[in-house]
Amino acid sequence: MALIVSLTVLCGVCMLLLVSWFERTLFYNHLVGDLNHDIAEHQAVQTAISVPQGDSTFYKLPNTGHPLLPKAFQDYPEGNFEVFGDARVYNLIVRHQAPWVYVLAQDQSEFERYEVLAIAGILLGMLLISGLGYWLSRYIANQVLLPVMTLAAAVTDDETSGRNPAFSPDIYPNDEVGALARAVQSYADRVADLLERERQFTGDVSHELRTPMMAIQAASDLLQEMASNDPAQQKVAARINRALKDMQQQIALYLQLARDPEECQRDTSCTLPDAARAALALWSGRADEKGIALVCRGLDAQAPARVPQFLIGAVLNNLLHNALNHTVQGTISIEVGNQSIAVCDTGSGIDPGVAAHIFERGVRSPQGPGSRYGLGLSISKRICDHQGWQIDVQPNLPQGTTFTVTAP
Repeated sequence: MALIVSLTVLCGVCMLLLVSWFERTLFYNHLVGDLNHDIAEHQAVQTAISVPQGDSTFYKLPNTGHPLLPKAFQDYPEGNFEVFGDARVYNLIVRHQAPWVYVLAQDQSEFERYEVLAIAGILLGMLLISGLGYWLSRYIANQVLLPVMTLAAAVTDDETSGRNPAFSPDIYPNDEVGALARAVQSYADRVADLLERERQFTGDVSHELRTPMMAIQAASDLLQEMASNDPAQQKVAARINRALKDMQQQIALYLQLARDPEECQRDTSCTLPDAARAALALWSGRADEKGIALVCRGLDAQAPARVPQFLIGAVLNNLLHNALNHTVQGTISIEVGNQSIAVCDTGSGIDPGVAAHIFERGVRSPQGPGSRYGLGLSISKRICDHQGWQIDVQPNLPQGTTFTVTAP
């Protein structure tokens, strides 16, 4: 609508300027040519004369106040003028060539009437075209834009993973919009099928792994009882138990990530200080085994944010596991802020060559005890994206790394 009105106004202004140019340039040039011709033709005349020529009159006078010149045309200097008088309009051209004054007066009342009609026609055309443009834009909006906007709103508001009948192609006309609706529906169906297969796969895997994990747990418990007097076997049994718990946590985590973020928000929540305390209690033993000090700071912070307990625990577990793997000696600290929680270590740090890709799966680096960072950071990034959290990494001085998770 705005485009049509703008183009209409532009065309109208151009036509008005064209009429004005025609009047000021071509019309006056024609009159000047007529005046020059009359001056040359009556050069020998030595008396005041008035020569009618149709709708124009030529005057040769000794001065502009001569009684032969109508009062409306008197006292004009040299130049081109438009004179209004006696309900008529005249074009007046005055030339001074001593001792004579030459005047050409042309009645342009008829031209002025045509000019007014032309301007009125241009304005009326602008109004008609604007009205037509308004009607056409409404028609286009109803026939094309409105169905597209309706389809976009239906897709945006869909909460059924593409199964919402609100954007079914059957309710749209069999045109370009209908083709778009069919393409959207086909893509949504594929996405919905993919999500459904992922949910079924994670559910089936977790179900199928429970039985062998229970058997491993029972065998581990039996081994611990049988090796109560053998420290080596006790160490092996403890390692089996730790690996089993890690596997159980990972399976539970994958199941949680397969759920919608809104469903996760309804799970048991905790504050950031509570999450730090739980992580400290879980990882203190393993840190002691490596001779690394694990401390927690900021437990008295006024952190109002409440986060899903399981997911924040999974992020901290991955970050602490990563810190322990890359720290040989020194300190690992959990630092709690008002809206954030950070894991700081004094380990080998991050190779600058892979710093920009640290959250990608299986990133390799020549630094540290191993050449591979594993999946922990990638999983932590996925959890943060899943929940709308921000995870950042910064190097420590003189060595080490700090990972910070900020919860809005």
